[in-house]
Amino acid sequence: MTLKRFAQDYSTFGGWLGAMPRTSRYAREIIRKHERFPTLSLNELRNLRISDHDLSQVAWEALSPAQRRERMLAADVARGMRKGERLGPALARTGARKSDVLRHQGQTAYKSRNYWRINKSDRIQMEMRFYERGVGHITIVTTNSKDRSTVGKYFAAVKKAVNKGDTSALNRFKGRSIVDANGVRHEFETDLDELYAIEDAQEEPEFLEIYQDGQG
Repeated sequence: MTLKRFAQDYSTFGGWLGAMPRTSRYAREIIRKHERFPTLSLNELRNLRISDHDLSQVAWEALSPAQRRERMLAADVARGMRKGERLGPALARTGARKSDVLRHQGQTAYKSRNYWRINKSDRIQMEMRFYERGVGHITIVTTNSKDRSTVGKYFAAVKKAVNKGDTSALNRFKGRSIVDANGVRHEFETDLDELYAIEDAQEEPEFLEIYQDGQG
């Protein structure tokens, strides 16, 4: 397959980059854009608005089914990177594509010292399962990584309580709640009998893999 020519005077980005010092504001902008969109030409990068390709602030409900799957994989990648995993191994582990991760993480992903890094927190919406007090098993759209981590820790506590009868971690969630993307508050279910009933009502209980170990 023939590669697209990067610019009129340079066949590749590397050729353009090495032709002269690239310290101007314009050159630094082209370099940043190329890091996210390596297949685009110089003219395409020059006219590109990154915000047009940033899905991080798009509401969960506005995403297509395919984009929701991409966002969940991107969140899994971000979770691994916050624990010290490099982008490459995280992509290999999850099967996510780099371009999708960068689109869904937006400005929370950045390059430093030749490595991609992820901010410690984000304000990205994602749907998660939830056990609500007095209601039962529902799904809610969380609005940030802190809440996703809290829900993950809750389910780890539920699993420990239901499987081992140890409610020490679960007790920490008594009276606590999460506010969803619509501003509705949902209180954690912490009654062990209710949790047994919720679990028994599900033919195939599934803990959301991305956050079940309590990491954001």
